[in-house]
Amino acid sequence: MSQRPDLYARWSLEMRRKEFFRPGQRVGVAVSGGPDSVLLLHFLRLLARDLGLALAAVHFNHHLRGAESDGDEAFVRGLAEALGFDYLRSEADVARVARERRRNLEAVAREVRYRFFFSLVDQGRLDRVATAHTANDQAETVLLRLLRGTGTRGLGGIYPLLEGKVVRPFLSLTRAEIMQEIAARHLEYRVDSSNLNPRLQRNKVRLELLPFLAREFNPAIIPLFKQLADRARDDEACLERQARDRAHPWRVREGSEERIPIRPLREFPPALARRVLRQMLQVVRGSLRGLTHAHVEALLRFAAEAQSGKSQRLPGGVLARKEFAWLVLSLAPHAPEETGFSYAVVIPGELTVPELGCTFRFKFLDRDDPGRAYNQDRLVRFDPQKLPGQLFLRNWWAGDSFWPLGSRGVRKLKDLFRERRIPEVRRRLWPVLACGSQIVWARGFPPGSPVAASDETRQVLIVEEEPAPPPSAARGPQL
Repeated sequence: MSQRPDLYARWSLEMRRKEFFRPGQRVGVAVSGGPDSVLLLHFLRLLARDLGLALAAVHFNHHLRGAESDGDEAFVRGLAEALGFDYLRSEADVARVARERRRNLEAVAREVRYRFFFSLVDQGRLDRVATAHTANDQAETVLLRLLRGTGTRGLGGIYPLLEGKVVRPFLSLTRAEIMQEIAARHLEYRVDSSNLNPRLQRNKVRLELLPFLAREFNPAIIPLFKQLADRARDDEACLERQARDRAHPWRVREGSEERIPIRPLREFPPALARRVLRQMLQVVRGSLRGLTHAHVEALLRFAAEAQSGKSQRLPGGVLARKEFAWLVLSLAPHAPEETGFSYAVVIPGELTVPELGCTFRFKFLDRDDPGRAYNQDRLVRFDPQKLPGQLFLRNWWAGDSFWPLGSRGVRKLKDLFRERRIPEVRRRLWPVLACGSQIVWARGFPPGSPVAASDETRQVLIVEEEPAPPPSAARGPQL
């Protein structure tokens, strides 16, 4: 007998109310082998009897933990066979792919995993894939985004439904509820050892920060963040509708281009103007992947300040142009040599920029540590407490301004380049460090005056640059 006999009843009632599943659908359950996904498989097994669902267990082997990963796969396959479900699987050497692409391991793992999920729906083998994200996962996501700097869209956290193909039925359940139910039902599951590594950022939030907040500030911190995400999604949906309705009389679609007059765009409230630009970019690019708040802010500034005839490139091959009183967005002709870049910075950490052939390292130095080379003149030093949000390393954009330490005030980077006699051909991919819409550093210049380390700064953030390792070295083991 379950210790919480009402948990499934409460959950199944919620599923019927939200209509996550329709009778007769083919639903794949993403099962890693952990307790959350194992319980989801059993709950959906019960729900399937009432709704006439056809279930399959779906597993993706990332090959990140050697024999442990293979053991997870064998466990899920055996579970599917025992329950009489189809078993659908795929795999990838995620560590190798991440090295070759020089990208974050967790981001690559999620990308290849979801590509598999989407392919199952796109090929007609399934109608939806259900994942076992919980209220705790939601809290972790919202808190991480808050710490990195986010807007209302980011505060929405994990969305219950992703592109109509992936559904998250467990977002209302806490991990504690799931573990109690697992124990009561005597269900076996696997433990992912990597989830216990506190060096990983999400694990540090899960194992240290959230327990501290619950212990010292609010024991209901998990449902609090979950409710915040729910409200943020509602607010975002409302603002998205308002932006679409407000811009409808002004937006013009001409072939593959999106156009809008500058005057009404500038008269919109900033919250709506940003969303109008995002919606236009979505239409032109087909997605918003790779675009950040900083890109949208820069585009808004370009629309307001740039002269007619000027243009600006955005990630994904988008070209923004000013044509007299109009802002025009279109896909630029393919020209690899003109592609810009923009990468989120993880601190501490390192970032390789293939477009420049170099690696930037971001790390902390303690001013009082005599073993540290704090006084090296080549080091760029920031006070991390003065940085208001997420850092991005990107190429210089026309119109960028910067207040370098030692200067009397804000200067156009174009003017600084001219003074340093930096050739125009080299300026296009000149790396700058942006914090929101503020440039805090450009290669060859001191840090920005408002964020530079001072004599009172005890822990200093430094930036170092060096040539990237050759391709053969990049494919070797990395820690």
